[in-house]
Amino acid sequence: MPGKYSRMSPWERKATLIAAGVLALLLLLWIIRVRESLFMVLTPFLAALILAYILAPAIRFMERRGISRPLGIAVIYLLFAILVFVICVRVIPHLLGDIQELAERLPEYAAGIQKFIHHLQDDYRRFNLPPNVREVIDNNIQGLVETLTAQLEHAYNFLIDLFGRVLLFLLVPVLTYYFLRDEAHLKDVACALFPRRYRKEIIDLAAAIDEALGALVRGTLLVSVAVGVLSYFGFLLIGLKFSLFLAIIVVITNLIPYIGPIIGAVPAVLVALLDSPLKALEVVILLFAVQQVESYLITPFVIGRSVKLHPLLIILVLLIGGKLYGLAGLILALPVAIMIRIMALHLLRRLF
Repeated sequence: MPGKYSRMSPWERKATLIAAGVLALLLLLWIIRVRESLFMVLTPFLAALILAYILAPAIRFMERRGISRPLGIAVIYLLFAILVFVICVRVIPHLLGDIQELAERLPEYAAGIQKFIHHLQDDYRRFNLPPNVREVIDNNIQGLVETLTAQLEHAYNFLIDLFGRVLLFLLVPVLTYYFLRDEAHLKDVACALFPRRYRKEIIDLAAAIDEALGALVRGTLLVSVAVGVLSYFGFLLIGLKFSLFLAIIVVITNLIPYIGPIIGAVPAVLVALLDSPLKALEVVILLFAVQQVESYLITPFVIGRSVKLHPLLIILVLLIGGKLYGLAGLILALPVAIMIRIMALHLLRRLF
């Protein structure tokens, strides 16, 4: 039996699509207006939802092996507690030491960057350049000094802010438990929000989104951790200071497609540059090699070609996400764009 939308005339379909687009735009503008306060409140829920989504396949796998859901969740939480304990005992003290030393030496590093840039200025001034060209170069070099110094301070402030929100994120394990325990009930409640005749369609749409996002989200996390581990041991091998701190930055920024590896490389190169230009070159070569391993070996095996978006569109949504929500927006922009793409294609097929 034809559905309501299939019986619409072409102009009615277009009007419906335009109205839906206007409503979506108004909702987006409202979210942008209240984004800071709203995002702060919803962050633990969003983090718990993402964590539950990542862990759900493991819980369902154990259920198929005859392990009850509560016991499966308990096993996951036990493994997680062991991991947290190991991190607190072995990793956190080292990381805090790196952060404290970096904070104490930031002024020294800023002065070192300026000294290096001044050497570059002295070198190029040996050439007989026109005054206007020299002025342009001087202005750009000064901007480079300020940018590089700000990058070091930004990386430091980001991790300090992350530690400052620990109390807020203590809610995440509790919320994740309820999301996992009541998964079936929450799905039923979500389906009940829609008219009965649309429920199968909504379930099929949710399954399509899950299929597209599942491999991407879980695979990206695994790839980022693998890249971080390789970078950490590489940093240790070449004797780079603050190896753990810089490797964690690599892990976080590698979650961002395309531009993430470049952002993550900047702090490591800056720290190495303060040691010597040769050390900075070693870091560049190391991170380039790690990215080649990630691009040609790890990513194709773990993720495959799950992202069906043009690179230009990906860069656009990254710019929008970064402008609205900073680092979190950069990380979440691609999954959100994939969801919007699937829903938009479904709506277009439904209307036309």
